[in-house]
Amino acid sequence: MAPLTVMMPARNAESTVATAIRSITRALPRDGRVLVLDDASEDSTAAVVRDLARRDRRVGLLESLSTRVGVVAAATALLDAADTPLVARMDADDISLPWRFRTQLALLRRHDLDLAFSPLVFMGPGRFAVEPQPLLSAGPESVGLELVLNCAVAHPTMTGRRAAILDAGGYRSAPSEDWDLWMRLSLNGARLGRTSCPGLAYRRHSGQTSAQSAWKAALASDSTSAGVHRDLCRAVLGREYDPGPGAYAALAGPGARPEQVAAAERLIDEVAAQASRFPLAQRLSLAVTAHGVRLLLRKNYPHAASGAHEPG
Repeated sequence: MAPLTVMMPARNAESTVATAIRSITRALPRDGRVLVLDDASEDSTAAVVRDLARRDRRVGLLESLSTRVGVVAAATALLDAADTPLVARMDADDISLPWRFRTQLALLRRHDLDLAFSPLVFMGPGRFAVEPQPLLSAGPESVGLELVLNCAVAHPTMTGRRAAILDAGGYRSAPSEDWDLWMRLSLNGARLGRTSCPGLAYRRHSGQTSAQSAWKAALASDSTSAGVHRDLCRAVLGREYDPGPGAYAALAGPGARPEQVAAAERLIDEVAAQASRFPLAQRLSLAVTAHGVRLLLRKNYPHAASGAHEPG
């Protein structure tokens, strides 16, 4: 049995899926594999994958679906079909860098982690054609703090233990199914970490779900994930900690009330104050995360932030 399965959902990805798969097979251990689920594509995505599978036995295709099922159902089907102890995730329009799995698997072993992640290199629209994320590592304790502020680890870079994901309940229907899962994993005692070495080139485009205002509104009003967020705040900041009324709604996007924005500001302050107890790399990562989330909050709520100030 192969030790690692890379799970790749794909829809209308005929122009990118072959490059994505080849990047995985170059980076994979010899006995790893990639499993693609074609989510009712209206182009030749499935045919492209079948052609690659005929030439490389490490490539597999789940039966093409006649009706589109969406992100969560596709992720669940792939997780169910993967019969390996380790699983990884990648999108059909991204590129795994050659050292991705070597560095992530080493991190898993070295720190006894359940899931390992990597920074991204962004490609496509933006200020620059190619733009890296801050190259900062994070350990299980600091990742928990970062997760109360945002989705601090990138889903397409995930590599880790399938059993840990299943033990936390797997994927469930939520606007941000990845953030919801990472928070539940942390609450379940799973150990998450991030390397400082980029592992994936992530393609940005205007049609991405995370760029759509309707998705942002649904994320901010997601009461189920808000409850998980509240529990995680108390787990990492102390059982008596109260993040206030609706901090999650303000952190998730626009549309929050002034008291929710104020609660989010207090939460950012609390996380920033905790940074000093960590080693340098994790301290920097927490500081960068807190500062970036604060800037985004004030961009979304300029009037609410007009009287606020960053702690000295």
